[in-house]
Amino acid sequence: MTAGFGDAYTAGQPIPRFGEPEEVARMVLFIVTDATFSTGCAFVLDGGVLAGPPTVLNPTD
Repeated sequence: MTAGFGDAYTAGQPIPRFGEPEEVARMVLFIVTDATFSTGCAFVLDGGVLAGPPTVLNPTD
């Protein structure tokens, strides 16, 4: 990977880093062992990219 590319790419994510293979493996393990009551679900492992950047609310507005 090009040096510095990861920082620029992940800067706007709620979790500002790339995921690790172990994190994907843990989700797969959860789906095949513990998610016995889940049907038709989409488990998204993207560090919050789809959720968008964090929003800070100003309580005085």
